[in-house]
Amino acid sequence: MAQDLPSKEKSSVSANMLFSVLRILEAENRLLERADQKAISLLSALGVFMVFFIVYYRLVPINVFTVILLSIYFIFALMAIISLILTVRPRIRLVEQETGDTDKVAACEPAFFVGICKFPTFSAYRQALEDMIKDEATTVDVYTRQVFGLARVNAEKYKNIRRAILLVIIALTAELTLVAYLFIYYHGQGAILLPPITG
Repeated sequence: MAQDLPSKEKSSVSANMLFSVLRILEAENRLLERADQKAISLLSALGVFMVFFIVYYRLVPINVFTVILLSIYFIFALMAIISLILTVRPRIRLVEQETGDTDKVAACEPAFFVGICKFPTFSAYRQALEDMIKDEATTVDVYTRQVFGLARVNAEKYKNIRRAILLVIIALTAELTLVAYLFIYYHGQGAILLPPITG
């Protein structure tokens, strides 16, 4: 009976550790989803404001001021789009490529879709999943590696999203300044509003 206590305590500690790892993994997944939602929202906002140039680009007078504003807008809008694309699909090197830690990397991790797709048959996948579940240390290691990988992905995503927010603000500031200039420009010519678009 006394010998069973250490094993029960060890099993309890492993279960608690696995539970903690899974909670961290869930939190990292939520952060990843939020970053993607922010990127998509910024892309949508940028697209809505780009409609102005599609509709009114022929009415923009060509002078030094408008050329500078247009250049600022297009340069920063393009940089923002690139940053938002990198947010959705960040460039991350594999952990084993960076640290050389290949000994503990399973050939096919049965807990995630990338590893699951590498199994040739259902029976092979089921056997690997049963083996992983039986070994608590392996299970914890698989999920811990996933947490570490997601944390690195999230760090890259949020670095790109912070850069994209700044670039979008600069681009939209240049565009709104141009809009204000056009109203002042055409009002000075006697027009109350921008002239209508004609074919």
